[in-house]
Amino acid sequence: MQIALLKAFNKRKNLRATDAYRLCNGIADGLNGLVIDKYSNHYQIQFFTPEFSKFETEIIEFLKEVFNPEFIAVKYRFIDYKQIKKAFGDNSKTIVCENNIKFSVDLLDTLNPGLFLDMRDARLFFAKNCANRDVLNLFAYTCSFALYARKHKAAKAVNVDISKKNLNKGKENYLLNEIEQVQGEFFCGSAEEYIDWAIKKGKKFGAIAIDPPSFAKNSKETFSLAKDFSNLAEKAVKILENNGVLLLATNYSKWSCETLLKTAKNSFSANGKTFKLLKKGTQGLDFPGSGESKESCMNYVVLFC
Repeated sequence: MQIALLKAFNKRKNLRATDAYRLCNGIADGLNGLVIDKYSNHYQIQFFTPEFSKFETEIIEFLKEVFNPEFIAVKYRFIDYKQIKKAFGDNSKTIVCENNIKFSVDLLDTLNPGLFLDMRDARLFFAKNCANRDVLNLFAYTCSFALYARKHKAAKAVNVDISKKNLNKGKENYLLNEIEQVQGEFFCGSAEEYIDWAIKKGKKFGAIAIDPPSFAKNSKETFSLAKDFSNLAEKAVKILENNGVLLLATNYSKWSCETLLKTAKNSFSANGKTFKLLKKGTQGLDFPGSGESKESCMNYVVLFC
């Protein structure tokens, strides 16, 4: 066990852009169902299968030996994601730095600590195409795409999310990075609700990021990626400026970059537009074996109109 863990840790030792990354990615590191993430000096262990959960104590002790962590959280994803055990330390909150951008995370707040590590490369590439543009960040979560965009000289970044709590975390991240809020940058509501309003008002954006969950439900409606993504993408293209940039991303294990490109082709065609593919990609170097398991599957495409 320790040899396999050390081998996994050593694969990531040359990561320089961030102090938050995946240390062990399950089957790709020879440890099926075991995922370990590092957030500064806080660590999260997730068991997606029971196979290695019996080694929980050994894994925790090895993390202590190698990293001297301030905090460790353990989550049992094969039982019930709410079953979270605080294994070591008192303060579950910390601040991480990714490409010189700060994020507040909390390993015991919800299932997700506040930053999706596998989207790092997509965030950076998208942001480098956002200078002087108005950006629309749909399914904003804690506003990571907007933070990147604003740090790369975007004029404005509208964050849309159904969760007020998530948007408040996004505002906290703005403060951490000394980014001054522009009026109208935070909208609590559904992505479709905001796009419908933008279409009605004739509002356009120079860059749009769409990174939805596979499934989301609020008091008004339910979003299903498989059912609703195509229609949402088509509407988004309608409010995308000429020479605009569109990012489409998903962690839905049944979809690939080719699926996203097919969705894009249909969406642009329906609006009488064409696009150029700027980049397609998947998870970063700390996620070897991307797509080999449901817990490690993400694809994205960035398009130019």
